Amino acid sequence: MGTAPTRRIDRRPADDQTGNLSERAHHRIRSEILFFQLPPGSRISEASLTERFSLRLAAVRSALVRLAQEGLIEKTDERTARVAPLTLKDVRDVYGLRLMLEPRAAELAAQFGLAAPQLRRLRQLAESRYEFTNHRELVEFLKANREFNLLIANHSGNARLTAVLTQLQDLTLRILYVGIRSLNVSEWFHTTHVQITEAVAQRDGARAAQLWETDLRYGERLISDALLRLPELSQVNLAGGSLKAHK
Repeated sequence: MGTAPTRRIDRRPADDQTGNLSERAHHRIRSEILFFQLPPGSRISEASLTERFSLRLAAVRSALVRLAQEGLIEKTDERTARVAPLTLKDVRDVYGLRLMLEPRAAELAAQFGLAAPQLRRLRQLAESRYEFTNHRELVEFLKANREFNLLIANHSGNARLTAVLTQLQDLTLRILYVGIRSLNVSEWFHTTHVQITEAVAQRDGARAAQLWETDLRYGERLISDALLRLPELSQVNLAGGSLKAHK
């Protein structure tokens, strides 16, 4: 007796495609927020995002839930939200945490040492520069800066520390984009990254930590000053209080 042809059963979860679309929606919307294409305080709706990115409504809704959990958007009602404002307190909080953690991560990475391929990559990333009038180049520079910082964090020997620093680096993207796009500080980043790379290569943890702390303190001051001068943020309560109190 012949056997009926076997039907191939697709055992992938029914929501596999939806999950992929949700991930893509999250990535696209998040990138627009981090790189200032959706500015702080701007109103967004599910319908507008669905049309803007040619995505399904369910995927956009799922992405907005994640972005709200990450603190990048604030829900105003069932179908609309706004991009979370960027305040001087945000800058101080993020940089305050970075100052506590990143110099120590750099010190540990230098003490443990990086293999030759990772040191070559650090040196490549240290050469990154940007034109402060060019959005694409600025985005590529910020991505390179993030990779530089996380490459060192990944060699601190502490996976939990790396996870926290990854989140802080993501939050820093938006702060840096707003802060340095009107400042020509490309050479400052380049010089500091080269010095940090050499300190790590020489396994000089104390020097790496010192350079990192100096870089963060300088960056926080520059960015805070730049935020107060940006005309497009004049309606955004940067300080979480009176702007005049911080001038």
